[in-house]
Amino acid sequence: MTTDKNRALYGPAVSQTIITLIASWLMASTVMNLINWNTPSYFSLENAGLEGLLPLLLFWITFTGLLLLIVRKASVRAKGIDIAGRLLFMSWILLALSAMQRFVYLVPAASFLLVNLTSLMLARGIFFSALRKRQLPDMTLCLFGLLMIIINLLVIPWEDAVASLFSGASLDTVIPFVVICIALILALVIIINVKSDSFNKGRMVTVVAITAMLIQVFLSGRILYARFETLSTPTYDFNLFAQMFHNMAETFKPVTTLERNTLLSHFRIHLSPVYYLMLPFFTLIRTPATLNVLQAVIVGSGMVPMVLIARHFRLEAGVQMAFSIIYLFSAALMTSGFYDLHENCFLVPFLLLLILAIEKRNRPGMLIFTLLTLSVKEDAALYVWTLSAFIIFERKMVREGLAMLFTSGAYFIGAVRYLNRFGEGAMTGRFEKLIGVPEWSLLAVPYAVVRNPGFILSKVLAREKLGYIIQMLSPLGFMPLFTRKLSRWVLIVPFLLMNLMVDYQYQYDMRFQYNYGSYVLLLYMALLFVKDQADAAEGSREGKANKASGFSRIAISFLMATAISSGILVSSIYLAAYEHYPRMLEANKDTLTSMKHAMDEIPEGSSVLATCYLTGYLSDREAIYDIDYNLEGSTYFKADYIAIDLRPAYKGDHESIVPMFLSDGYEILTMEEDEILILKR
Repeated sequence: MTTDKNRALYGPAVSQTIITLIASWLMASTVMNLINWNTPSYFSLENAGLEGLLPLLLFWITFTGLLLLIVRKASVRAKGIDIAGRLLFMSWILLALSAMQRFVYLVPAASFLLVNLTSLMLARGIFFSALRKRQLPDMTLCLFGLLMIIINLLVIPWEDAVASLFSGASLDTVIPFVVICIALILALVIIINVKSDSFNKGRMVTVVAITAMLIQVFLSGRILYARFETLSTPTYDFNLFAQMFHNMAETFKPVTTLERNTLLSHFRIHLSPVYYLMLPFFTLIRTPATLNVLQAVIVGSGMVPMVLIARHFRLEAGVQMAFSIIYLFSAALMTSGFYDLHENCFLVPFLLLLILAIEKRNRPGMLIFTLLTLSVKEDAALYVWTLSAFIIFERKMVREGLAMLFTSGAYFIGAVRYLNRFGEGAMTGRFEKLIGVPEWSLLAVPYAVVRNPGFILSKVLAREKLGYIIQMLSPLGFMPLFTRKLSRWVLIVPFLLMNLMVDYQYQYDMRFQYNYGSYVLLLYMALLFVKDQADAAEGSREGKANKASGFSRIAISFLMATAISSGILVSSIYLAAYEHYPRMLEANKDTLTSMKHAMDEIPEGSSVLATCYLTGYLSDREAIYDIDYNLEGSTYFKADYIAIDLRPAYKGDHESIVPMFLSDGYEILTMEEDEILILKR
């Protein structure tokens, strides 16, 4: 499952040893699965603790010694054959077969099929070898691999799987849709392979990239702008940021009364000094809508370093343009801001600029963009750790990698200590269901992976995450899964840890901000894969150049066409779902104007108690509170004014508490039916 390049990178002995250790761990885990065959709850948190660790270690040590002996003996007899890679593939097959029956009840078999197909794809060298040389060990491995897929296919409830993927759509709807996608893919394959002097000029790449960037900013920016202007942004999380920026513009302090129902610095919740980079633009155009639109601009700006990376890789102009279109229609970039402003949007340009600095071996750039990435949020250190591990093992940039690792580690530890001592504490609760040894805190998470991989797989492949996995990977043509270099797979760790291993539903939702960092690293994996294919085609001997190049060109073109068509599909679905905001802005213009005019009557220095969707428009003041979070029984902050949203789709049951306010001495200042109620103290 590895390549000669991978072995050369680490050194044959080190590479073979690492792969053998992984294979022996999978075999030991297989034995533990079989021992606990009659324990239905084995793939659960209670079996990710210290109990059972000793037998796992004993099996692991035993298999390690046995497999190392096999690798040593077999390597002498079969020179040039990747024995360790074959043992790794065999161990995965055994683990998959031992877990298959239990997974039927825990996760959708379709999710597990995706993983098993990936393992076959990574082991494609073994299949090619079996076809060419017809050696019994390789042929046996191939047969067992196919058996694994057949069993997996048999246990899939296809009717439920299709209904889940297409949300219950009928075949009359699905079939034409699939036909259109296939036609689009074929058309894109032809376009990508067009050879034209004007088409292949660098100037054309620049035009396409800038146009794609502007289109993406427009498509997402108009929705984000409309969300605020239609008074549809909630207190959590956008409106509290609107008040925070008002206070930053006035006092340079990131304080807000909305976030925790008291005057508090946002930096006691999350350490995000990066917000100060947005402050000049907010000061220039003093409206919260600026923040939402600016988020779209920030994400779109990542197009520039992405194209520069592709150019540094010497990819053909057509491929660079294709990646520009892939970036344009990446739902993880376009729709992850649909729950309004979050600091995570900065991860897109910062990580891409950090990657560009790494590829160019630009040490000052690596330092600058490492620090900027860390300034986004305390957990941004995860992405820096991932890249530092990557450059240590893949690029042999040991000094630079260790510097990034220690810098990000020190920052993370300092940030967590600051939050625990002066703030609300680091938000580690989302990983609680992965911690089988409470005393170890977050260190128990990687331990759980080693102790019970079946438990982690049950989390990653949970039923509700299948659609999310496809929506993240299909706009990249699943290219991140094609790499056979072991060192590359470290780049997928944030996707697993931040998005798939947790149960917090918003972290595996395409509309929320948690996708940005993970997707950038997946995009990097796709770029690296295409670069490898281009390098392989260029390095082919003259007699094989046309054949190798032709196959590589068609295959890569097909993958990129699949990525573009999938991106268009996924993005269009979400854009259509949020199109009602721009429409609402036009259709309800009179109502919104009337409501805003009524709120404009509230003096700027007055304190306000307001319902969720009105706090953003009224955020330009020191004291504003959300009724839903402030009101406890009959106790609430006695603000100068109270603003209540009466729109049928927004009002909730707030009208029922109006008599209480009136009895406390408030009087009606403005009352517009089905619009807004403003009370004055």
